[in-house]
Amino acid sequence: MKIIAGSAGGMSLLVPKGEVRPTQERVREALFNILAPVLPGARVLDLFCGTGSVGLEALSRGAAYACMVDASAAACRAARQNAKRTGLQRAVVVQADSLSFVRRASDQFHFIFADPPYCKFPGDRDMIAELLTGRTAELLLAGGYFIAEAQEGYGVGDKLTRNFPGWSIADERTYGKNTLLFYQPGP
Repeated sequence: MKIIAGSAGGMSLLVPKGEVRPTQERVREALFNILAPVLPGARVLDLFCGTGSVGLEALSRGAAYACMVDASAAACRAARQNAKRTGLQRAVVVQADSLSFVRRASDQFHFIFADPPYCKFPGDRDMIAELLTGRTAELLLAGGYFIAEAQEGYGVGDKLTRNFPGWSIADERTYGKNTLLFYQPGP
């Protein structure tokens, strides 16, 4: 796993074994190709950050600030080490439950990215749905996006259950079984 492009492009990232499921490089590349025109100077929140690959990729490509949140101590250690080894020091790593963090956060962001454990089976907890029905919209700056990575077919990855009051889907992209949903507050 590595940073794909920008000031730290090509640099390898540490990945703690058994702790995380990093966003695939092809999905990250597609995500940042979509965001490229609006990324410079942006403030980014990376929830369930794992290695910090999304937040660090954003910084490498010109974002001004990235807050990376994960409940796992090992993941946070890896994210901090990755920020240091890539020289992307505009990153803040917070060890906390991502849902709790959103409930108490006061900062605002241009982009909020969430890649929680996938809702794979009927009845699994859908943390993306919890974020969309919580106060996530309050943390977005005007024109910002909440970007969710889901597994196709379950939770918000199911075409029948991805709509939420107060949110509209501005874009949707599927890469294999992974779907990126770009939500914006609005009707």
